[in-house]
Amino acid sequence: MTTPETTRAKIVAAAADLFTRCGVRAVGINEIWRAAEVAKSTLYQHFRSKDELVAAVLRQRNDEWCSRLRTLATAAKTPQDRLLAIFDLLGEEFAEPSYRGSDLMNVAAEYPDADHPVRLAIRDHKREILRYLAELAAAAGETAPDTVAATVLTLADGAACVRVGLGDPTAAGLAREAASRLLAQR
Repeated sequence: MTTPETTRAKIVAAAADLFTRCGVRAVGINEIWRAAEVAKSTLYQHFRSKDELVAAVLRQRNDEWCSRLRTLATAAKTPQDRLLAIFDLLGEEFAEPSYRGSDLMNVAAEYPDADHPVRLAIRDHKREILRYLAELAAAAGETAPDTVAATVLTLADGAACVRVGLGDPTAAGLAREAASRLLAQR
């Protein structure tokens, strides 16, 4: 039996796949409802607009990514390794030949208005990561956990740019090593 939740999840999954492969702006609503195998009216029962659907996809991606990060951090042996787990997660992603960059950052490039709801969802994602990294930095005994979190996130985002721009799958390991050195100097 199909429930509203499963229908919504089906729409989000179809949209996420299309957005990843083609970009958000290149995908029309008609393609989404067809790929989700639902009626157009059903799509609009769940999402009032494409932007609302894009934000739902981004929130889902955020939840999945942050869950993976928490799992890796929890499994790490030392407080510093928990903080550096973000690079381990990126290393897994960078190893995929099809890696094209963070879905969230790729979508951000398609929405130039900083106050657009889609950009706000992306900003929420980055803030959630910063909060978590600051918690991990504090647990590792860092005296300026917010600064450490921002530094680690900057290195992680830079590694993603290097992976996409140069095709270098070792960028996460290099960024992890740089973060580790910086932390050792504090």
